Amino acid sequence: MSSPDAHRYTPLEGEALITHNMKVLRKAARLSQEDLAERMTQLGFKFHQTQIAKIENGTRLLRFDEVVALAKALNVPAAHFMTEAVAGPDEPDYELQEAGYRVQKAEQEWKAAHDIEQGARARLEEAEREYDEIAERLAAQGVNVGQDTGPEWYPAPNSTWDPLRKGPSDGQ
Repeated sequence: MSSPDAHRYTPLEGEALITHNMKVLRKAARLSQEDLAERMTQLGFKFHQTQIAKIENGTRLLRFDEVVALAKALNVPAAHFMTEAVAGPDEPDYELQEAGYRVQKAEQEWKAAHDIEQGARARLEEAEREYDEIAERLAAQGVNVGQDTGPEWYPAPNSTWDPLRKGPSDGQ
């Protein structure tokens, strides 16, 4: 007869906890073992997909600096990564956890797009300021820079206003 404690959940600890978290977080972030190895390489560790597989299978031990780097590569706080088990695929919180990663990724994409937009705005403002300075200098020299007498402006090549731009209906 088995004891009532036989089916009790035993919390993961130590290296088992870290390998569990690594595997679950990697899959939740939709990273392959190769992707995670590449992230580790970018952080200065020579990792290969086979090393990630061995770590996940428990056949390769981890050094502390590798654990910290793995947490960074998976975008989680190292303290959480080493002390708290994340939801596994069979647990109800797993789906929510995966959705959280998608939200985090979308936020990162939005921030990158926002940064690009801010840079483009700054370049536009600088170009307009330069244009105004040149127009003022030319006007001070007696050059007529009025809008009706100025040179004809042409759209930037391949811009939406470019009459030579091939559209989707033109085979492009």
